[in-house]
Amino acid sequence: MIDSGQPVEELRAEVESLSEERARTLLGWLRVMKRAREAGATVASAQSPQSVGPLGDLLGIVTERRGGGGSRLRLIVDPAWHNPNGVLHGGVIYTLIDYSMGAAVQPDLSEGEHCATIEVKVSYLTPVRDGTLWAETQVVKQGRTIAFTESKVWDHNARLVATASGSMFVFRESNER
Repeated sequence: MIDSGQPVEELRAEVESLSEERARTLLGWLRVMKRAREAGATVASAQSPQSVGPLGDLLGIVTERRGGGGSRLRLIVDPAWHNPNGVLHGGVIYTLIDYSMGAAVQPDLSEGEHCATIEVKVSYLTPVRDGTLWAETQVVKQGRTIAFTESKVWDHNARLVATASGSMFVFRESNER
């Protein structure tokens, strides 16, 4: 447990006792925290147009395009997100896709409406270790209460990394009660 009077000294002692592998993991998470701090300096809140949402901001997901029935989001891969097999954890790719689906649907909704994920089916096609990923999503069909979407995730080598289909529920004040 960290003594509130000397957290920096205790942290240094803990870091010195880490294995090289654990130190690399910790360094990766410190980079993530730094990105989140930097994003916090430029993003007023998770409700601002620049923010994709709290988890996406923490991961460094950036919106390149949204609206008009589609979106394109970008993510720079960090080794801190590798699974035990040394490749990017599928949950990070899923998160990129989920935010991309919301970014494709939300801008075209009426004021006072928002969307939430009902389901997403992801097919992971190739492992990712580094570089940049882009998720591109199209709204396939926009109904009154459900929007159907399809996404593709590409890496910096133009390899198709994952495909996904999903549905989003459209909430209105009248159907939230």
